[in-house]
Amino acid sequence: MSDRGIAICTYNRGNQLGEIIRAVLDTKPPKCKLVICDDGSTDDTPYAVAEFREVIYIRGPNLGVAANKNRALWALQDCNFIAILEDDLMPIASGWFDLYENAAVLTGINHFCRVQDKEIEESIPEFTEWLGKHEVTPIYGPSPRGDLTFITSKVVKTVGGFNADFKGAGYAHAEWSERVAAAGLIPHPHKWIDLQESRDKIIQKGDRDGGRWLESKAEIKKQLKANASLLKRLRKNTYTHHPLVMS
Repeated sequence: MSDRGIAICTYNRGNQLGEIIRAVLDTKPPKCKLVICDDGSTDDTPYAVAEFREVIYIRGPNLGVAANKNRALWALQDCNFIAILEDDLMPIASGWFDLYENAAVLTGINHFCRVQDKEIEESIPEFTEWLGKHEVTPIYGPSPRGDLTFITSKVVKTVGGFNADFKGAGYAHAEWSERVAAAGLIPHPHKWIDLQESRDKIIQKGDRDGGRWLESKAEIKKQLKANASLLKRLRKNTYTHHPLVMS
């Protein structure tokens, strides 16, 4: 069993995946499992991964973001601390994982995610004390981004997996994170929290220039519309747990 785990969720970004895998290997903490979850890529992704014997490669049919992140959670569910990265983020310095892990242990916050930059006005003594010791700056945003999420094992045990009724891209991560918050696993008045010093150690590489965004604009628009409608319906429910299913 590994106490720490990182997953890179990817689709059709074989041109840059090798560079990102190498960057994660160079910056991850010791004894940390690395899993690559491939949502049925049709490019040279398998060849890019084959270079790295120290990673675990999970390839499944093209079922969308939610199903692929479920593969990541399934593979890392034995880990106490888990980071899920999408294939357009690249660490450039060590320590990013450790900052999240320390913050989770010392504050009881079980979910961190990438957000837009806004500083938090602190109101929780334990969090403030940790900030004073480690000189880190929390930032928050109005909604959770899905390109990087750091969680503890409590999230997987309590909330389970993503709702795979979301197909393609859009909204699956928001719905899952909202369930994490509803389950009381983010004990802070600002739910969507990141750490600026961790964020500074990771750069964006590609964003909407490749991967799923290479599909037709009409198809992406269709996916987003259907997923937005599903999110609206699911928000009327009171459930927090969804079974973690590997597909």
